[in-house]
Amino acid sequence: STWERKILFFEDRMEAPPLNEDELNEVYNWVDEVPLSRPKKSIARDFSDAVLMAEIVAHYFPKLVELHNYVPASSVTAKISNWAILNQKVFKRMGFQLAKNDIDAVANCTPEAIERVLRVVKTKIEKYKAGTRQEQLSPIVRQPPVQVPIARPLNGPQQIQQPQMYIQPQQQYYDQGYPPDRGVRAGPQMDNGSMREKDATINELRETIEILETKIRKLEQLVKLKDSKIATLTSKLASVGQK
Repeated sequence: STWERKILFFEDRMEAPPLNEDELNEVYNWVDEVPLSRPKKSIARDFSDAVLMAEIVAHYFPKLVELHNYVPASSVTAKISNWAILNQKVFKRMGFQLAKNDIDAVANCTPEAIERVLRVVKTKIEKYKAGTRQEQLSPIVRQPPVQVPIARPLNGPQQIQQPQMYIQPQQQYYDQGYPPDRGVRAGPQMDNGSMREKDATINELRETIEILETKIRKLEQLVKLKDSKIATLTSKLASVGQK
């Protein structure tokens, strides 16, 4: 569509383009289809703190959003903080991120800013949903067994041995739940959305591990400090007892 061509150039930090009247009505109708935790008053104020946006994404992908991360806020700083979390933890895993100026506009309740952002998110949800469905429906195909020639006896014909397992072709992956001897999923590689989601998850786990390792080191230092103090006190008590 024309709108999709407008956003084609914003692959990473996407800027939401302006909408016409039909597109605005489409956004309003789409929002009305999703059950939200707040009564509808003013869409600009209702969505300004990112809480309802998180609820919309969670409605379609419950495992993608942790709603407890998004606390209702009244200050612009707190609202932007919620949007930053949603941008980094959710939108990035869906293959896009909102531009800072759009987040600032939504947090400040700029007219029609949230409608433009909602249209971007609606399009990305549909794209992400289609990619997930396609991955689930990809057929399982059997790869023919590879014939492996074995050593030929002197003056005898060459023998062909049938291996017991299928050989996994390069750049293909096994379907979940099936062992290697059952076949592989059709398709040259995982879609970009799934790869980005896995990469983001790995990065988050690495950051968590680094934080935990730092805490462990600090705890070890505290233990050593306490042991040192205990040794000092024990020495003083021993000297007092001798007197």
